[in-house]
Amino acid sequence: MKKIRKRLIVAVTAFSLAISMAGCGSSSQNSASGSSSKSGGDKVVNLLTWEGYADSSFADKFEKKTGIKVNATYFNTSDDLAAKLKAGGGDTYDVISPSGDMAGYIVQNDMAEPLDLNKLENWSDISDSVKLSDVEKDGKTYGCPYLWGPDYLIYDADVVKEEPTSWDIFWDPKYSGRISLYDDISNIYMIGQMEGLDKDDPSAIYNMSTDQLEDAKEKLSKINGSVRKYWTTAGELTDLFANKEVDVAVGWPITVKNVNDQGRNLKWTIPKEGCTGWMDRLMIVKGAKHVDAAYKWINYVTSPEGQALSSAATYYTVVNPKALDYMDDDLIATTNADSLDEFFSKINFWQYVKNRDQYNDIWVSVKSGT
Repeated sequence: MKKIRKRLIVAVTAFSLAISMAGCGSSSQNSASGSSSKSGGDKVVNLLTWEGYADSSFADKFEKKTGIKVNATYFNTSDDLAAKLKAGGGDTYDVISPSGDMAGYIVQNDMAEPLDLNKLENWSDISDSVKLSDVEKDGKTYGCPYLWGPDYLIYDADVVKEEPTSWDIFWDPKYSGRISLYDDISNIYMIGQMEGLDKDDPSAIYNMSTDQLEDAKEKLSKINGSVRKYWTTAGELTDLFANKEVDVAVGWPITVKNVNDQGRNLKWTIPKEGCTGWMDRLMIVKGAKHVDAAYKWINYVTSPEGQALSSAATYYTVVNPKALDYMDDDLIATTNADSLDEFFSKINFWQYVKNRDQYNDIWVSVKSGT
């Protein structure tokens, strides 16, 4: 490994080795509560976020720097986020981190505050390629890019000797009972890609017709009995691979990193049909009680240092290229941080699904066998 780059924080490497679950990872959950101090301003920021996005490796540094307590409530899927947000709203949460298939829904349903870009200290440093229009409305921007990554095909290279070239490996009888899928409608997107629906129009897999959805249901139902477990957190998938319960899965970069840290030989690939991915944005909840603290949090985790520490805790890809100055070569290579725009262009990122209820009905039918 080359020498670590200038101004590298030693903790980046240490924390990246210590994290066991992210994202999309793991840390303890705090209740979303707190109050403001008239003399000292906001003393708390309440997050509704993916696991790993309030990891102590960087949240503790923020708390020491600002005196603001970070409270995190975690969600497992985009639908879980929507349910928790509707139940709590701005009385409970200040900052949320939706992925692309929920970000647009939140904007269109007036569940977030427009951002004051003048208060986003790192906005001009964030790559233009990740500033997607799904969080824009009436000339205003509602979401700030944070981290992103792919839905890889992950496999145990000690069992699967040749790199899989297609998602159809899940239908191979030899892996029956040895596969794992994310417990989410994104599996329907995968079927759409296998059918080539997004070759000319990336949005097509997020706007499938009733017939196309029924076709997806039929295909996914055929492997329902072959699924060892539908995972809901990256930690669950990490455990499945670590315990040698599965050989192939749809998963996120953190699983490959965490299992291989244990001396294993997981690999990932993007099949010939392509893969989907997620761009997570930071949004301020409509009616949030701690707006000043919310901006401070967003500014911290999108700063070069905050981005590097966030990436080290999750192994997801940064949006601020200046973060490379705080990352070691291994982290940069693993997250493709030095080829951000090129890597970004290879992925069909989750989009707003207008008929989400229908997608969810299909997914429930697949899992229940009805």
